Amino acid sequence: MDRLDDLTVLVEVVDSGSLSAAAERLGLSASAISRRIAQMENRLGTRLLARTTRRIALTDAGATFCLRARAILAALDEAEQSLTEMGEEPRGTLRVTIPVMFGQMRVAPLLPSYLRRYPGVSLEASLSDRVQRLIDDGFDLAIRAGRLADSTLIARRLRPLRRHVVASPDYLERRGVPQSPSDLARHDCLTLLSGSGRTEWEFLVSDRREILRPAGGFQTDSLWLLRHAAVGGLGLARLADFIVEDDIRAGRLIPVLTELEVTDEAIHAVYPATRHVSPKVRSFIEHLLAGLNGSGATAPSAPSASADAGS
Repeated sequence: MDRLDDLTVLVEVVDSGSLSAAAERLGLSASAISRRIAQMENRLGTRLLARTTRRIALTDAGATFCLRARAILAALDEAEQSLTEMGEEPRGTLRVTIPVMFGQMRVAPLLPSYLRRYPGVSLEASLSDRVQRLIDDGFDLAIRAGRLADSTLIARRLRPLRRHVVASPDYLERRGVPQSPSDLARHDCLTLLSGSGRTEWEFLVSDRREILRPAGGFQTDSLWLLRHAAVGGLGLARLADFIVEDDIRAGRLIPVLTELEVTDEAIHAVYPATRHVSPKVRSFIEHLLAGLNGSGATAPSAPSASADAGS
């Protein structure tokens, strides 16, 4: 418990901006706060705070440690709150932003059962591939696909995410099956346009990441059009598993270069790092966890510090 208290002290000092302000809020003396910080730094073998005459700032190591400390304290609060709120029904308006294709294909089928189960919740779901700033844009929760950048948001992992390079059987019969990323230069690659231009294709070659910018005669900013172009035999496309897994099972698309796929991505739910997570947010995340993983109930996973620039 002393170590948890230390984390609370550190976060309070950072949020308060001074030892004296943190001491007043925690009901301790400034010397006691200073002593706990020093003991923590000695135990960790690194400086967490850079003290000046005007202010207290986090060192690089302190910033990383404080981010994790917030996640640990949020997880503890959430665990305790879940017990006190077991009889509290989720209610109120829940505003959530979801990537377009994931929302249409995987989240939409889960919404009717959620709203029937929690009639006190009014759901506002926005489908957008733009990274929304949760607090500024008034969202309670966001679903994110892919890697998450460090931020003050809390992340819950919902399911793994893999991206497959796929093509129709007809295309592969005509053009051959690529055996390595370098073979893609001789193929028609269907590419997704983003704000920064054509997207990159990433592979894991001999435990090393290899990034390519493939070229081809078809480009679009729509994942739906990209999938249809691949099914129609226009070329190779790199698409998330939740978009093409039904086509792969039906034989409409065939994955290639599967041994080189990157496997460290996931779908996450992210939300602001408040000390108390509302029942409506928690219930929606747990409903998604159960539905996306094909079970009626899923053991809660501990939140982690996120993953998103749009806080």
